[in-house]
Amino acid sequence: MFYIFDLKGNFIASCDFEPNLEDLSERQESAVESQEKFINPVLHEGNILEKGIAPSTYHHWSGTEWILPTEKQAEIKADQQAQMWEQIKQKRYDNGRNGVYVKSVDKWFHTDDISRQQYTFLRTLDNFPTTQWKVMDNSFVALDKTLLDELSLAIFAHEQADFTNAEMHRVAMLQAENPLDYDYSTGWSEIYGN
Repeated sequence: MFYIFDLKGNFIASCDFEPNLEDLSERQESAVESQEKFINPVLHEGNILEKGIAPSTYHHWSGTEWILPTEKQAEIKADQQAQMWEQIKQKRYDNGRNGVYVKSVDKWFHTDDISRQQYTFLRTLDNFPTTQWKVMDNSFVALDKTLLDELSLAIFAHEQADFTNAEMHRVAMLQAENPLDYDYSTGWSEIYGN
């Protein structure tokens, strides 16, 4: 197999037969024969190297290997940190939507967005009759203003603990050498079923 390169060593074409060397010379191109198969070759000091594919869009070819410039390393790390921070925030959000425990009735209450809206609406009422409220284990409890206050404080405490935990994970993740490998699974408030 003949591999044809331009003056800078960039691969142009390959062929099974020897090309017209005079024609190549006129165009400042060269051909090198090799039994080895190359996918993305480059000519360096008369030798064919397998250039391969860039590991990322940030890498550039030095002539002999793919290089990741220092300034690009910082850019990649910042992108990875931003990506991981979004995952941590999503965990915080999800954790806040998977129930909260209210000790006085020994029950888990729903904390999805619709349930939160209902609790907010009930809090706007000066008074409301005691209501049979379905909780996460599919049983019912008598919800009154006192229990609603306790539930609201439990949700608030749960959220504040998870905000603090998320911030702790953010700070630790920013210190990690490989942000995408950072484990943020610890320290979250307990949720229903765990």
